[in-house]
Amino acid sequence: MNPLRAARPLAISLKSLVAFVLSASPAVAFGAGCGVADNVPIPIDHERIGSGAAGAADEGSGVGPSGGTAPGQGASAGADHGRAIGTVVPHGDVVRIIAIGDTGEGNLAQNQVADRMSEKCIEVGGCHAVMMNGDNFYDNGVVDTGDAQWGPKFEQPYDRPGLNGLPFYAVLGNHDHGPSSNGVRQAQIDYSLLPVGDGPGTRMTDKWHMPASYYDVRVGDVHLFGIDTVDFTSDDQARDMSARVAASDATWKIVFGHHPRYTSGVHASDNQSIGTSGMFAMQQAIYCGADMYMSGHDHDLEFIDKGRDERCPNTYFPISGAGSKTRKVTSPVSTERGQLFFTDAIEGFAYLRFQGRNLLFEFIDKQGVVLYSTLITK
Repeated sequence: MNPLRAARPLAISLKSLVAFVLSASPAVAFGAGCGVADNVPIPIDHERIGSGAAGAADEGSGVGPSGGTAPGQGASAGADHGRAIGTVVPHGDVVRIIAIGDTGEGNLAQNQVADRMSEKCIEVGGCHAVMMNGDNFYDNGVVDTGDAQWGPKFEQPYDRPGLNGLPFYAVLGNHDHGPSSNGVRQAQIDYSLLPVGDGPGTRMTDKWHMPASYYDVRVGDVHLFGIDTVDFTSDDQARDMSARVAASDATWKIVFGHHPRYTSGVHASDNQSIGTSGMFAMQQAIYCGADMYMSGHDHDLEFIDKGRDERCPNTYFPISGAGSKTRKVTSPVSTERGQLFFTDAIEGFAYLRFQGRNLLFEFIDKQGVVLYSTLITK
């Protein structure tokens, strides 16, 4: 069975439509703006940068989005794991990435978050990629590449003008495969290989990218390392991915997976029990040489400062797991040491803008409000 081709659940908002029309340079209209960044320095406005910033930083009026790809850019060797396709971005150019997690509901909130993602990418002149932090299909993953969930829980929500043409780099969560899921891991990997079309054995777009259960991809000066935290007993994964992180000469190294290392959310207690069974050691072996470990699993937005892991003092730990729903912390849970921001009140996503040795990080909710903003300089 082919993914559903039904109309999108929500019409694009007026704000998004107007922004798209105003930004419609030939590069936008014909997808030719591959890697064209705005070259506007990140503004350092101390009235707005920091916890609880209420407004988005001015991004300039560059062209995009970048829809072009080239095989093998930054991809590591290995027949089974990790020949991803990266977006072509010239060295030194700005790189803009969205990060979402726990998205696979196909509900109103997922579509609202997608609208805001689209509007943000149009506003800043185009994004380059989206990271998906796992739990891509609730409650039990997909069984094959023709599963009916592909349409309403992925293709249709992200059919937005600011997102079309972008690669969505996905990793697996505990609802996608493993002991708590009936989902088939290989189905999400194989979906990446389907041609785009309307008939059987095709997919609606080429957005979905999961070349293996763990892999890496280079986007300009940013190197992304996607890991499978459900399969935390895999010594091969830890050795392979830690070697890739160590070998990378990228300015920024971002590891992303489903289960967090540190969290103040509902999963704080059971995450600890999984971690002591071996997951923390696997995660740490990989992220210790990276600037950031991005995760989901807890349905909230949280930013934990570097230094939380004393063995890896330069690694930040954000959680972006509110892509389609939130989960309230109802019992007393200790605030994680190093926490700079936390909310379980509203769905949203993370926006990361890399320019040289600067990273502008924002949490944006489904209404378009910037809940948190911080500037990281290496």
